[in-house]
Amino acid sequence: MRILVYGDSNSWGFPPDGSGLRMAAGDRWPGVMAAALAADLVEESLPGRTTAHDDPELLGPAMNGLRHLPVALKSHAPLDWVVIMLGTNDFKARFALDADKIASNIARLVTCLRDTGGGPGPWDSAPPPPVGVIVPPPLPAEVDDPAWERHAEWRGGREASQALAPIVRNLGETMGFPVLDASSVVAASPRDPIHLEPHDHKALGQAAARWLAPHLPA
Repeated sequence: MRILVYGDSNSWGFPPDGSGLRMAAGDRWPGVMAAALAADLVEESLPGRTTAHDDPELLGPAMNGLRHLPVALKSHAPLDWVVIMLGTNDFKARFALDADKIASNIARLVTCLRDTGGGPGPWDSAPPPPVGVIVPPPLPAEVDDPAWERHAEWRGGREASQALAPIVRNLGETMGFPVLDASSVVAASPRDPIHLEPHDHKALGQAAARWLAPHLPA
């Protein structure tokens, strides 16, 4: 069982202590999930990645999740499952996106996956692997505090972050993919309102395993 996790810094393992040093593989939520499921993990996560937007303030088009997804699917094929956890970076003020637009971009990612393939089978004609979506936890009140050092970058994003999960759940019902609301088990770190503490990585990984297990082959 090969599971690809397609995400941003919270799947990459960016620590909330400001060091920028990646958390150990077994401590990151994708590693915790894979261990619980006895699955082979393919990590395809990039700090700063958006759902579907270039970011001229970071790596430009390299940050666009929709642009890169077909490459990830084809380069890591064959895949039995894909889990997408994106959206946090879309809350940045420079993108000025509401929850409906971010959810629409998540739907575009799912459609792209289904159009690209990458599941078990011949490389050039394999069917798409099943996909599930984890909705990131909402931003806490700190991001709206002008005293926070990154306030200008994230100003106004909290409202969209709070509204995203129910919209994506409705999309999942319509498009036929499972959805996990990360806020049911974790919250952003009090030290860094964008990232997760180590204990939350563990909790999210365990919750993701319980969520995904019923969808996997026996």
